[in-house]
Amino acid sequence: MTDPVQLQQGIPLKLPNSSELNPKHFNIEIEEGADSFTEMLTKAINRVDETMKGSEKSMQDYISGKTDNVHDVMISMQRAQMSFQMMVEIRNKAIEAYGELSRMQI
Repeated sequence: MTDPVQLQQGIPLKLPNSSELNPKHFNIEIEEGADSFTEMLTKAINRVDETMKGSEKSMQDYISGKTDNVHDVMISMQRAQMSFQMMVEIRNKAIEAYGELSRMQI
């Protein structure tokens, strides 16, 4: 019968040291002033909201005659549309990832 701590060839089993069990790339250090995920997400949503409001304001200014530059109005509307679409796609991916995690078997 062989010793369970030795390999089949008689070479003793080398146990990993603590640095091998906890590699540095798994140690996550959060900086003191770093934003949390919630704060980052809130800021991104607020920026999309500001873009939408700015687009609405430029469109109202054009309709009321305060500005006659239709190009800037169209650019701001497209920028707002693109940022909103990006936010929706990020939401869809987050929901999809949550669904994948909830289907995982532990």
